[in-house]
Amino acid sequence: MSSEKLPPAYFGRYQVLEELGSGAMGVVYLCVDPRLARPVAIKVVKESEFMSPEERESYHARFRHEVEAAGRLNHADIVQIYDIGASYFVMEFLEGKTLAALLKSGAILSVGQLCSLILRVADAVDYAHRHGIVHRDIKPANIMVLNDGGVKVMDFGVARLESSNLTAVGTVVGSVRYMSPEQMMGEKVDGRADVFSLAAVAYELLTGRAPFPGKTITEVVSRVVHGVHVPPRQVDERLPEGLNAVFARAFAPRPAERYGRSLDFARDLHEAAHRVLQLEITHSGHESAPTRIEVPATVVKPQAPPRGPEREPERPPTYREGLPVFDSDLINPIPTQREALLALDSDPQAAKVFLDGNAVGQTPLSGIDVTFGRHVVRMEAAGRETVSTEVDLRPEAPLRALTVTLPVDSETLRPGKLVGFSPSVTPPRRMSGAVPAYPEEARGQGLEGSPVVEAWIGETGEVINVAVLDSAGPLLDRALVEAVERWRFTPAKLGGVPVSIRLTVQHLFRR
Repeated sequence: MSSEKLPPAYFGRYQVLEELGSGAMGVVYLCVDPRLARPVAIKVVKESEFMSPEERESYHARFRHEVEAAGRLNHADIVQIYDIGASYFVMEFLEGKTLAALLKSGAILSVGQLCSLILRVADAVDYAHRHGIVHRDIKPANIMVLNDGGVKVMDFGVARLESSNLTAVGTVVGSVRYMSPEQMMGEKVDGRADVFSLAAVAYELLTGRAPFPGKTITEVVSRVVHGVHVPPRQVDERLPEGLNAVFARAFAPRPAERYGRSLDFARDLHEAAHRVLQLEITHSGHESAPTRIEVPATVVKPQAPPRGPEREPERPPTYREGLPVFDSDLINPIPTQREALLALDSDPQAAKVFLDGNAVGQTPLSGIDVTFGRHVVRMEAAGRETVSTEVDLRPEAPLRALTVTLPVDSETLRPGKLVGFSPSVTPPRRMSGAVPAYPEEARGQGLEGSPVVEAWIGETGEVINVAVLDSAGPLLDRALVEAVERWRFTPAKLGGVPVSIRLTVQHLFRR
């Protein structure tokens, strides 16, 4: 008999179809949501077997807090979180490859396409920082490249759990290849740690090697904390000299000397690489060898210029050998030749507008010349939440008007906001609904148990969702879930405002 542990059949209401993969932080399963008939991905975060009951309870509470905060992020290039369980979370299912797998498989990308990718990731990271979320583990394995060429940054809010004091003493959490000095030293981190990690990703994309090479982890850590990286032009003399200064600032050992915002780094990167945007880089390195000194089969070659002014260079294909690539024109919102027109407006007006990470003015904007393809639009206004969305402009629909409502800042309490319980919260009180009865089907089997479920109670007092946290078997679980779904409450309130809250319910079934 195989000793392999079989995956569970369900997580709450979500039926497990197959395991997609596993890593140091957890296991990811492909599941189906029967209520909405859609595929979802569920990530189960690993727990240390050495935790005490008190540490485990604290871990679960912190897990919920971090993932709930990440779940409120609303950005076109950040993976969307749908639901949270005891030690798992439910997110949108993405079809594509991680950037790590894409590079390992031999992708051919131009410098311009790589700059476009970094700009999109930087925009997503910058948006999260503005909402108080630091990723802490930016690396190619946490960047998904979709089959249609889109980008999604994953695992916001989860990496922080792995850097807590519950980690085994003497271990370094995260990927040394991309980790900032303050993370390695166990110091407090902020968004500038993500800037360092994003720069390490960008360096690897442009050169095919790690910025801090070493034969041992000790050697790598020493180089990182002292800021001893290899300038990119030293790896390949065809890269512009200006890139050296950009990476020197991004890799500064002291956070105060580093870029304060990821977008500032990404814009300077694009500016410094402007003359070589057509250079093509072939990646065929191995993800499992992060600190090798040699360049792992990386070739940088210039693209041949067009033969005459009468013929324009052909646009790169959307796919190259089955691998999605990025349109390098996305990094320039004002092309030399009009292809499509984008009109932008917002409520309230006078919102700052960024197109693919570049500032283009304030709303209303009657028309911006853009290229065909996918673009990320971000709008900011004082006292309002920043909103990012994606638009796809195609030859058959070259004109697009986009209007955006900017909601009141998330720091402002509004009805229905999901809050954690605290002394300031008036708890919900059950007004109707019966205590679950012992199911007759279970009596003949002599079943007993104490399942635990979690109910999400909305601002009107209705139960929005019920998920099983601790199972006592399908029959007893179903009896508790069906009973709780019929309960009605007085709404929870914070400062007199009705809010949403999560309530844990446990029921002891005896024959």
